Amino acid sequence: MAAPKQPARTLSHAPAQHAAHPGPMANEAITVDGLRNSPLNLRKSQHVGEVVTHISASDLAVHHVDTLQNIQNLVPNLTIQPQGATANNNFSLRGVGFKDFTSNNTPSVMTYVDGVAYPIGFMTSGLMYDLAGVDVMPGPVGYTHGQAVTAGEVNITTNTPTDTFHAGVSEDIASYARSRTSLYVSGPISNRLRYRIAGYTAHGGGYQINRYNGEHLGDANEGALRGKLDWDVDSRTSINVTGHWAQDDSDTPGVFNVKDLVTPFIAPDTNNLITGWGFRPAFTKMIGVPANTKPFRNDTTWGIDLTGRHDFGWAELKSISAYEAMYIHNLLDLDSTNVATDDQYFTNNSNVFSQEVWLSNENRPNRFQWTIGAYYARTATKARFFYDFSGSGPKLRPYIEATRYNQDIQAFNQYATASYRLAPRWKLSASVNHESDDRHLSNLETIQYGFSDVHFPTHGALTNEFGGKGELDFQATSNVLVFADVRKGFKPGGFTANNTVISQQLNPYKPESLLAYEGGIKTDWLDHRLRVNFDGFYYDYHDQQILSLELVQSYGLVGDFVNIPKSTIWGLEGEIDANPLPGLFLEQHFGYQRGRYDDLKFLNTTAVYANYAKTGVFTPAYTSYDGFDSGIPKLTLNGNVSYVMHPNRKWDVTWQGDYSYRGSQLDVPGNEIYRLPAYFLMGMSLNVAPHHGRWSVGVYVSNLLDRRYVVTKDNGYNSFYGIPGAPRFVGATMRYDL
Repeated sequence: MAAPKQPARTLSHAPAQHAAHPGPMANEAITVDGLRNSPLNLRKSQHVGEVVTHISASDLAVHHVDTLQNIQNLVPNLTIQPQGATANNNFSLRGVGFKDFTSNNTPSVMTYVDGVAYPIGFMTSGLMYDLAGVDVMPGPVGYTHGQAVTAGEVNITTNTPTDTFHAGVSEDIASYARSRTSLYVSGPISNRLRYRIAGYTAHGGGYQINRYNGEHLGDANEGALRGKLDWDVDSRTSINVTGHWAQDDSDTPGVFNVKDLVTPFIAPDTNNLITGWGFRPAFTKMIGVPANTKPFRNDTTWGIDLTGRHDFGWAELKSISAYEAMYIHNLLDLDSTNVATDDQYFTNNSNVFSQEVWLSNENRPNRFQWTIGAYYARTATKARFFYDFSGSGPKLRPYIEATRYNQDIQAFNQYATASYRLAPRWKLSASVNHESDDRHLSNLETIQYGFSDVHFPTHGALTNEFGGKGELDFQATSNVLVFADVRKGFKPGGFTANNTVISQQLNPYKPESLLAYEGGIKTDWLDHRLRVNFDGFYYDYHDQQILSLELVQSYGLVGDFVNIPKSTIWGLEGEIDANPLPGLFLEQHFGYQRGRYDDLKFLNTTAVYANYAKTGVFTPAYTSYDGFDSGIPKLTLNGNVSYVMHPNRKWDVTWQGDYSYRGSQLDVPGNEIYRLPAYFLMGMSLNVAPHHGRWSVGVYVSNLLDRRYVVTKDNGYNSFYGIPGAPRFVGATMRYDL
């Protein structure tokens, strides 16, 4: 929370702070004056053959990042979107992603907080405060720590207890009555024991308007606490304990109507900040919430983690034990009307116990370095989904429907990696991993009240896969590194477990595998005042997991996870950072990617709805999309300029401006109504602080041009809907640190 003096953007390719060990970046700090303030100061990263985007604490502060979704505009080829109107996050990195609308499957991008894996998207909310930084690593992972996934990982590092007493508070007040408050206190209890307590709260900020009465929607009402204890048992042994809790009682975001599918109730919205809602008394009584309520969240997440380290001298032993839990209760209106065609209420009570142990001699002056370890996780889920379709009409779904299920997962990943310096300028690395994933779906029942009650038997899915990585680094000069690697990664299969009405919906989808080729170059010039890094990648993708739509006769379309036998993705990424004058910093980052379906036969939803409009009958229509573009955003750009002025020796004045561009995106092949248009955002800030840095005040504007854009689109039963991005916010910040 205590940001460096200059809240400037400091993106850089840097070694990830892996769960298995702190990366070389862990002890570097960005300060204010001259070159010390430059992202070019992150020099150790330039000698490691990995592509990792590092986002510093000051960068997070200046961009007002308080959710994981905010970082997608700071990282090339990264997409983080809400699942519908929920707090669940769906990730895609370099075109590899997974849209988990049932929240019971392994993500393609794994999120770690201080080395602890969060395999459920809901668990990643309420984390983004009192941070030391965020690292995003693309490509298959699971060779040195944690769980195996295909797309990459997001590593969040929180601030640690300090040796001396520190405390601070910050306040952010902005448009739409939004306020965000952070605070922390940290210091020693004894010469071997230290503590840190941090908290966060957010209120207001709702900018959506009810089409019926002008009532606003979207206010935040959330709070979080995190406590840490660090104990140095002796000079070689340490124990760290972390406990955290978060409560989110915010309004659920409303949706705007893109188009009604079956029965037209309202015209498409031309203003995407307009929404609507309304719930039948019979529905609110059944789910036990007050009548006339707004769409809401009632989400609780908490956990406790224990980390132990012992240095043997020749290697370090490390263990992480963690228990994470969540209790989710969300009420959604996905038809954007006061008619009950797609009102939803769902609950999800899940917990994850994980244990990881590894032994490593990395970060030592050995020519031969190695890591071995194992990760185990047990996940238990109890979920219920309620749908009020009763307003859809007597020929469609004139009832309330409920689905419930339990799911248990056990995952066990074993890994080993080794590197050898062949010569002063050459290093060869190799890794191997094996993961077993065993999951069972049980007690599945779907009730259509007044019509039917269907029970389904227990289903199981087992994944056993091997992966590996080979890498070669060449330090051509002291400031030029060339690297290349090949990786084989995988992600386990699973189930669709949402409004299940026929047994075929429970057929498990298969594991996916990815053969990834990557190469790049990292260079520093002009006495480390100019940095130019580039990398390219090619993915040979097999059994890609994708959210499809399947047609159930006399019921309509339902979501279903399927595998694409073969697809291909390739792309380029780069960064150019410069410090041409004292106090002036320029940064430009880009990502370009293309994806192609090589073998895909998919339900043509456009044809299905067109035929229904003519005949009143749902009839399946499948189309081959072999050779079609996969719809991933082709171009992502982000840039930043900042200038630190010193009116005198006592004051620092920092002006900062930034922009981001995201190309259009199409999640469902062949149906342009799902397309998210490209958008361009700008921001600006001015910050004033005394040179000692204990306090600061500032003003800022985000979405300076007040662009209207869409962060996700999806379909309910009767309509396509969208979730709008935030409009322009103008705000002021204040910070004080002891």
